[in-house]
Amino acid sequence: MTQYNSEELSLILQVIAGITLTMGMAFTLSVYHGSVPGFALIGAAVGLAIIIGCWGGMKHLGFMVAIILVSIVLSIYFNFSALLG
Repeated sequence: MTQYNSEELSLILQVIAGITLTMGMAFTLSVYHGSVPGFALIGAAVGLAIIIGCWGGMKHLGFMVAIILVSIVLSIYFNFSALLG
């Protein structure tokens, strides 16, 4: 496997891991609390991204961006009825 293929595979797996982690956290919050507290989900994702950014550097940028974007999308998804009315 070439270096390029290895880097692309690593980036894809980081994004999939970020999506899976954030979806699991959002669904767990929805089961235990009845609804997802949107700001808590986004805050936890941003905090985790900052910790990973300080600890691992920009090597894990795909993971950090994925957890932040998915947390924003899931906060809107779970709280869409509150946004309408």
